[in-house]
Amino acid sequence: MGQFHEEGLQDVAENYFATPGNFYLGLCSDSVILKTDSFTDLTEVVGLGYAKVAMTTLTVSTRGTDDRKVTGNKVTFAASGNWTEAQQWFLVVDGDTSGTYKVIATNALSEAVTLVNGEDVSVTPVFNFNG
Repeated sequence: MGQFHEEGLQDVAENYFATPGNFYLGLCSDSVILKTDSFTDLTEVVGLGYAKVAMTTLTVSTRGTDDRKVTGNKVTFAASGNWTEAQQWFLVVDGDTSGTYKVIATNALSEAVTLVNGEDVSVTPVFNFNG
């Protein structure tokens, strides 16, 4: 079996995440998300003012041999009404711009939140990309 080289991994990561506007950050109420789950398996937050947010930056940095860290821009979700509970953030890509999202990464929030009018929560997505 072939081996992924360091410069190849870096190139793939930088090129894949080069167009951050195709990536969207959102919130879901799932307490457990499996690696095999797709976007349709997630229970997205519902509430007045909630929407997935297009990323403006996704930066790739080295985190050791065969590891890259991807860091997105900070996103603040602000409620203008009552929302369902959020337990995790998710990053999806709309590769063909048809709204058929592919889940790239998920992670638990530091604590579950149920926002009401005037409240907000901020998320900075950070995850590892391994070769």
